[in-house]
Amino acid sequence: MKVAAVQYGIRWEDRAGSHARVREMVEGAGVEKGTLVVLPEMFDVGFSMDTAATDPGEPSQSELFLSGLAKAHGVGALAGVVARTGDGRFANEAVCFGSDGKLISRYRKMQPFTPPGEHVYYPGGTTRVSFEWDGVKVAPFICYDLRFPELFRPAARNGGELIVVVANWPEKRSEHWVRLLQARAIENQAYVLGVNRCGSDPKFRYDGRSSLFDPHGKAVFEADGREQVLVGEVNGEEVRKWREEFPALRDIRFC
Repeated sequence: MKVAAVQYGIRWEDRAGSHARVREMVEGAGVEKGTLVVLPEMFDVGFSMDTAATDPGEPSQSELFLSGLAKAHGVGALAGVVARTGDGRFANEAVCFGSDGKLISRYRKMQPFTPPGEHVYYPGGTTRVSFEWDGVKVAPFICYDLRFPELFRPAARNGGELIVVVANWPEKRSEHWVRLLQARAIENQAYVLGVNRCGSDPKFRYDGRSSLFDPHGKAVFEADGREQVLVGEVNGEEVRKWREEFPALRDIRFC
């Protein structure tokens, strides 16, 4: 299967501006039909704790955009969004829409980033999810989740072959971002795709470095700090073969 990481400078609290930029980049890249297109965490507003500004409305303008993007280009569209929870609160989620424009997966970030108070504004979830795309089992995660390897192990043991992490990961800790993505690939014998933003917001600078690692931890691609679309191949059979040849997941004793 093909994946496309769309790395760009999210327009701060500007949903319409971010949508326009994403549309321009996807159309400009000529992404093939059937590709899983992946956008960063909170893809159209940035990592803002101002829920009045990030409220997507009802119906969600973020999700309507993703559904339309997927259907227009015949792709899957996986992105981080702010979602209404139905009880007057909000959540930091990753949603995926299929090429027919229908929702196929919804995951709520399990580890909110506590320093800015994310847990107050966007309470964490408790459930892992996975879905199949083009014969590959995909498990989505969000940003700070990456620092907690215990979240990923069950996803791999449940057959996850491509782990996707969408993020707003700042430049000051970008080496952690790349090395943790690589570690998650090696220890879980899975492809790991991390899609980050670039540019800046009122508090941080972001240097992108969206990356795809294969099940051996070898880099398929790594972006620099510019806006760009990177396309890579994910081979589910390679994952299954490596797990059979080197049965580390089967040999786990404590999990």
